[in-house]
Amino acid sequence: MAYGMVIPGLEIDGKPANYGVVNERDTRAGAGLMLVMGIAAFTAAFFLKSYTLLMVTVGLFTLEFIIRVINPHKAPFYALGRLIVKRQNPEYSGAVQKRFAWSLGLAMALSMILIAIVLQIRGPLPFAICGICLSLLWLESAFGICVGCKMYYGLMNLGLIKKPEVAPACPGGVCPMKKP
Repeated sequence: MAYGMVIPGLEIDGKPANYGVVNERDTRAGAGLMLVMGIAAFTAAFFLKSYTLLMVTVGLFTLEFIIRVINPHKAPFYALGRLIVKRQNPEYSGAVQKRFAWSLGLAMALSMILIAIVLQIRGPLPFAICGICLSLLWLESAFGICVGCKMYYGLMNLGLIKKPEVAPACPGGVCPMKKP
């Protein structure tokens, strides 16, 4: 069973895409929605020392990333993003590297649960994690740059992740890969 949607006859950059894909427009819109919520939570925590919104946001982000890693189309922010951009033409990319990127987001969210909620640590460490997460969401939503996708391809090229027979298309075609 493939991760993402397998669309019969789909071609990306003139090559058959017989692997799971996600719509980049949905992904970017969902990231933009998460960015807005994350900025609000970060601002309330940093300037007002009110951590309630931060705790709610960390919980929602954790849930979002868990669902995205299992099935992105069922994730709330992703689904809301899909509704917002539904009239736009889809722009597909491989789903496997997006899953890797979302797994990194899940790791950050889980670390925030431990650090900010369970251990109630305040200060530079949780703000640094929040800053990194917000930066990655901004790069994704504003410029379509998926840092996790680039990391996925970098780890593949280093031999730390097995290269697939068919390299899934990276957003915007920025991750070319030679055949294994």
